[in-house]
Amino acid sequence: MRQIIIFLLLFFTALILHNTAKAQPNLNEPANFAALKQSDSGYLFNTLAFTSADRQRHYRVYIAAPDRRAPAEGFPAFYILDGNAALDFLTPENMRALSAQPQPPVLVLIGYATDKRFDAQARAYDYTIAPDNDNTDPLDSTRINGGADIFLDLIQNEIMPAVNQQVRINPNAQTLWGHSYGGLMVMHTLFTQPNLFQHYIAADPSVWLHGDLLQQEAETMLKRQVAFSGSSLWVLSSKLKAGKLPKNPQAAARIRIRNEHTARYAGLINKLINELEQKTDLTIRYEHYPQENHGSLFGKSLQQALFYPVIRQ
Repeated sequence: MRQIIIFLLLFFTALILHNTAKAQPNLNEPANFAALKQSDSGYLFNTLAFTSADRQRHYRVYIAAPDRRAPAEGFPAFYILDGNAALDFLTPENMRALSAQPQPPVLVLIGYATDKRFDAQARAYDYTIAPDNDNTDPLDSTRINGGADIFLDLIQNEIMPAVNQQVRINPNAQTLWGHSYGGLMVMHTLFTQPNLFQHYIAADPSVWLHGDLLQQEAETMLKRQVAFSGSSLWVLSSKLKAGKLPKNPQAAARIRIRNEHTARYAGLINKLINELEQKTDLTIRYEHYPQENHGSLFGKSLQQALFYPVIRQ
């Protein structure tokens, strides 16, 4: 029976990866909410609403809980940024495969109150850090950066307690996943609230944003000599270049700027990882996916994290 389950996991993962791996994120594409209406998937779905402290950003948090009795220690929890876009990957086949795992996770998808896959303005603020003298987003001058601490406070003091009221969670088995700016938010959380989660997964984290700010946060954390026993960091990277640029001029310009910044700070992620390996007891996994571009790594990394939770065991 175990071999059959493993085969199904691999089969469905391969199938979904084949269909999504080369997709580029479209910031204006409608979200796919079909997952929320699933039945007989082994999971029960619920949606909670939240609002930022300044009342400017509105969130939908989609909770998918295994349809079974929680173990005594509680279910592991898997928090996912860009939750609206992540809904694409919660197909019935995917969910049934997840529910068949020995320790199926509660999925907590943190999305926005929009019908689109992404809220570009909101995520550019929520997922990022910025210097005091200039919080303009280098990829788009109409966006503002710098709200990561405010967003993290919302996660810690409102979203996580609300999830714990909905379903029993194992406080020692919680994971945070994010891609691009979301990956930067994962790294920021690790450096500023290192014990809030046990496992951190960052896909193509935008560590270059605003120069060496993230490096400064890492150095501050390292001086505190935080104990990470049992915790892990998994960083996944792509070839970054998107190949053929999209026809939309704004989207193409953002990709060019991102590639320029990434090339300028190409060694920063390696420097961060080396310092963490030498100065902490974090379990660190760093993987490069040259066959993926920045956009396609969203789905690839999420699938890998959900179905191959090696570092979360």
